[in-house]
Amino acid sequence: MSHRHYLTFLLLCLSLVFVWSAIRPHDYFTWFLEIFPIFIALPILFITYKKFPLSNLVYVLILLHAIILMVGGHYTYAEVPLFNWLSDTFDLSRNYLLR
Repeated sequence: MSHRHYLTFLLLCLSLVFVWSAIRPHDYFTWFLEIFPIFIALPILFITYKKFPLSNLVYVLILLHAIILMVGGHYTYAEVPLFNWLSDTFDLSRNYLLR
């Protein structure tokens, strides 16, 4: 797979998660604030692509960070279902070390 196709695939993944996160988030204002850094970073990455190309690993890490921002914006970080499941399964409170 060429580098350009790889980046297109990553952009497609980002777009799919973005569409998912925009559908009925917990609060649209919070969602917008959480994903706003993506709207700053993407144009910078596009503009600087020719002069400062990054490695595939860096692009994947940027994608993972963007996905974390979009999931956090969709649910709010305090209400992400995975963390609710972990706290219920292991009987954890928010500050479980302070019990």
